Formats: sequence, C-alpha cells, structure tokens
Amino acid sequence: MNRIDQHIKISQLIAKEVNFGLDEKEKQELYSWIDGREENKQVYDRIRNKEGFLDWDENFHQVDVEEGWKRFDEAVNPNKIVIAFQTILRYAAVILVPLFLSGVGYYLYNDLMNQSHQQEQLAKLELPKPKAQLILANGQRVSLDNKKTSALKEKDGTRIEKGDGNLKYQAGNEKGKLLYNTVEIPRGSEYELVLADGTKVHLNAMSSLKFPVQFTGKTREVELSGEAYFDVAKDAKHPFVVNVLGTKVEVLGTSFNVKAYEENEEVVTTLVEGRVKVQSSGFKAESMFLEPGQQAIVDEKTGDMDMCEVDVALFTSWREGVFLFKDQRMEDIMIELARWYNLKVFYKNPLAKEYRFGGHFNRSSEIDSIMEMFELTRKVKVKVNGETIVIDEK
Repeated sequence: MNRIDQHIKISQLIAKEVNFGLDEKEKQELYSWIDGREENKQVYDRIRNKEGFLDWDENFHQVDVEEGWKRFDEAVNPNKIVIAFQTILRYAAVILVPLFLSGVGYYLYNDLMNQSHQQEQLAKLELPKPKAQLILANGQRVSLDNKKTSALKEKDGTRIEKGDGNLKYQAGNEKGKLLYNTVEIPRGSEYELVLADGTKVHLNAMSSLKFPVQFTGKTREVELSGEAYFDVAKDAKHPFVVNVLGTKVEVLGTSFNVKAYEENEEVVTTLVEGRVKVQSSGFKAESMFLEPGQQAIVDEKTGDMDMCEVDVALFTSWREGVFLFKDQRMEDIMIELARWYNLKVFYKNPLAKEYRFGGHFNRSSEIDSIMEMFELTRKVKVKVNGETIVIDEK
C-alpha cells in the first residue's frame, strides 16, 4: 500500500471509529498504525481528545461518497503518484469533509508532505516575523526581537531579563514614583512576560499591556488592549486588577483570559481557575463574580453585562498554538485568522459571512491550506492573493 492509500485508509478508519465503531480486523489495522510510530499516536490522541469532533457528524452523513470515489478514480493516474497536498485534499476530503475540518486531514497529510520528495509547490504566505516592542518608562523603544539585548534595567533598579519570546521582571530595591512599561505585540506574534509579583501574562497578536515595573500600592493594576491570558500570583492583601475599555477584572490569584479588541466593542472575560470579579463602567455599571467555566461579556458602549457557561478551551487554545472554532460565523473566524496572518478579507457576497464552521488548525499552518479546507465544504469559494483573501458563496 503506497503512502497515499495508507493515509486515506487511516482517515477512513478514524472517521468510522468515531461515527460507527470498528470491527476487530479494522481495530487491529488502526491500532497497528498508531503503535507504529510515536508521531502517529500523538496525531491520534490530538484528534480524539478535541471536544467538538462529533459536531461535524451531520455533515459527514451528508457527503456524497459515491461521487467522491468517482472523482478519486478519475483523477488518479496509475502511472504517476500524485502527492501534492492540494491534490490529496481535493480527492480525499470530498469523502471525509468533517475529518479535515476537525484537523485529521491536516495532521495526516502534513506528515505525508514532510516525508515525500515528489511534492508540487503551493503558493505560500509566510507568517510575519515577530516585532514585539518594549516601551520603557523614559519612552525608549526596545525591539524584543533583538537577540543582542538580554537584560535591561529601569531607574528604580528593576531588572528586566529578556529570553526567547518572553520577559521577566525582578523588582529593584528603590521605592518611589511608579514607573510603567508597555509591551506591544503586532499581528502574527505573541509574547509572554512575568511581572514583578510573579504574575504570568501571555499576550496574543495585536495586543498591548501597560504595567508598573514593580507593584507598591494596595492594588496591582495593569491596562490591557487586545487579548491576554493571566496566571495571577496569589496575594490576598493586594488584588490584581486588569483595566480594559472601562471594565475592571479583579482577582486575588487565578487564571483567566480577557479579550477586548476594539472592533468587537466588548470585553470578554473567561475564567479558567479561581474566582474573579468583573465590573463594568458607565450609566449601567454592573458587577458579577465568575466561577470556573463561566464567561462575562460586557458591552463597551452601554456597560450591559451578560454571563454564560462556556467551553474554556475555545477561548484559550490560542496559547497552545491552535485555532479552535466551533459553530462560528465565517466573518468571526476570518477576523481571528486575519489578525494572525496579517490579512485583508473581502466578501463578494455578504451572505458568505453568515455561514458557520468549526475546525482545529495549528497557528503555524499556511493560510492556503486552511482556506482550502473551507472550500471543501462546498459552501464558499476562497481566493488567496498575497495578503488579500476574497470570499464568495459557492
């Protein structure tokens, strides 16, 4: 069995296992593949452990299998093994669309691409190189990509250690006027920092955080724009407060995600561990406490606040280098992708914005391959031209 046939067969076995179950012979074949390489086991575990895999079950049963095999048979030339990623997607995903949307196809065929020496080249859109910047108290800007700079020091003696993709603050001995630093993250980048109190902050693309280089008052306050995940160091006497678009998120020690990009006009706080207090501002100022698994959404203009139960993974997977979508509008998905890949998105037909999709993709994936997966649903047409994407109905 050549590698194309093997990967298609494994895709079918995983799909059947999820949807219908396997007989003993099929189980033996699948588990033999899983045990064959550690990489295979990792792929299988990541596929099966992702919640939402069965959300595409309905789509699976609507796929025209006979038409899919007809296309496959007509397209494969027995005298030439076609192994381009794009070609494999076109053949196999017609049969197993939900498999590809949930990430199976990406992992299996990416593995095939990496090991083959006979691939065709696809147009690639390279991720922009990170250009995060640190703004010191005196206004000086320091590129965090500059590997020559490993340590900095503020006027109060605070030491700033710069690693690969992260900053760590160590408070100095001098006390006095608070000195503030700001970290700015552009499109296509992310960054981690450890504040002077030990709080860890993971900043997403197009975000910024303003913070004191050491905390000396009754509260530990920072200002956020964009999105960040906080793992707050416990200190019952000094609450940690995130100020974002007029909303305050107050905690003593916990883990939570805050998302507040200006285009969304809302502040979304998702609690992972502990307990937080969310307080809006304005005429309709409200406040509420969140428990793990709950989310508060504050309308930036009105101050209205709603609370709901959510799947936390959908709002924190970006920290693990993953895009995870579940029954989301095309427009909302593309906003996330455009922010990461530095894209401009246009819709020929506004109705295409309302189609709903789910999926699981690595943030290191090429945008071309992600867009092709959407096309395989036969709902939308996508054209990638450099940094511009045009989307239309099929």
